[in-house]
Amino acid sequence: MTRHAAVAGIVAATLATPVQAQSDQQGSGYIIARRIDTYLIEVGWQTPSGARVFPVVRDDRARYFEAGPLVDYWSEWHRSFPITVGGTEIGHIDARIVSGRRIEFAFTPTGGERILPPKRYFPMDTRIGRWLRSSEITIDSASPRYTTVSAGASHTCAIRTSSSAIVCWGTNGYPYLDEEAKEWRINETGQIDAPAGSFTAVSAGRYHACGLRTSGEITCWGNNSRGQADAPEGSFTAVDAGIGYTCALHESSAIVCWGSKGDQGQYLGQSDPPPGSFTAVSAGFLHACAIREGGAIECWGDSSRRQADAPTGSFTAISAGFSHTCAIRESGAIECWGLNNAGQTNSPPN
Repeated sequence: MTRHAAVAGIVAATLATPVQAQSDQQGSGYIIARRIDTYLIEVGWQTPSGARVFPVVRDDRARYFEAGPLVDYWSEWHRSFPITVGGTEIGHIDARIVSGRRIEFAFTPTGGERILPPKRYFPMDTRIGRWLRSSEITIDSASPRYTTVSAGASHTCAIRTSSSAIVCWGTNGYPYLDEEAKEWRINETGQIDAPAGSFTAVSAGRYHACGLRTSGEITCWGNNSRGQADAPEGSFTAVDAGIGYTCALHESSAIVCWGSKGDQGQYLGQSDPPPGSFTAVSAGFLHACAIREGGAIECWGDSSRRQADAPTGSFTAISAGFSHTCAIRESGAIECWGLNNAGQTNSPPN
């Protein structure tokens, strides 16, 4: 699959002629794969009746996994388009290249956890045209769902309903240009390596993330070049990861921020919050905003685009972006301010 991938344990198997899949149960199946030329691997899903189901895509190219020349690129997990059986989306196929010239496959049910069957490896030098198949995968109908999700620059984190654990996915570092090799590489910083434990909130920043434990403590992980992952001690009620810094709401209702001061002159006070009691906080790029007890908004940091020039009135929610800010008034209306080069402050009518 071009820029996408698949799932499961791989063993040699001779597959039946494809048949209609509508009558199949959605609870089990197999990952199938075959090499169709030197580097191109075709992937799909086989139902218990023998039907072959391929990812739902706009064109056939996304059914293929380009192995071989992209060993470095495919060392992380990559995901296929959805697999649909009987009109229901059941999940995605995942794949990555591992040592020994092998492709490791896995399956991620919709809303569930990645499944690694015992037999899940595909030799890249297998005979062209030969279908291989994983061991059987059972999809748990009670797959865990999520209560909270937060999107960062190139990674996402969420909290599972069943365990209150955090799971993150996406790029595990940030890209940089290798001047000597004249190509882009990934500097791994670990922003998808979420810690174990139970959490009530999670926030994904640019290349780091922070979680609020059930105990009230904050744990951060990922890039810490500006101290943005050095969470202070104490008990907190909310946390928000910005770009190179983080802010949190202490149990005393005071705001505490950390990071950003090593930003090569870009530091504009975004990690120096005002004193007082607050009910919410949001960390943007070079500015941050919070709601005081009573509903008034106060912003600090860069306001070159007037993104920190908060309006008067009483508000219930706030979100600071790159160079603009939006908030919800007590009346339920949305009001935005700051840079409007793409209509981002043109809030919808009440």
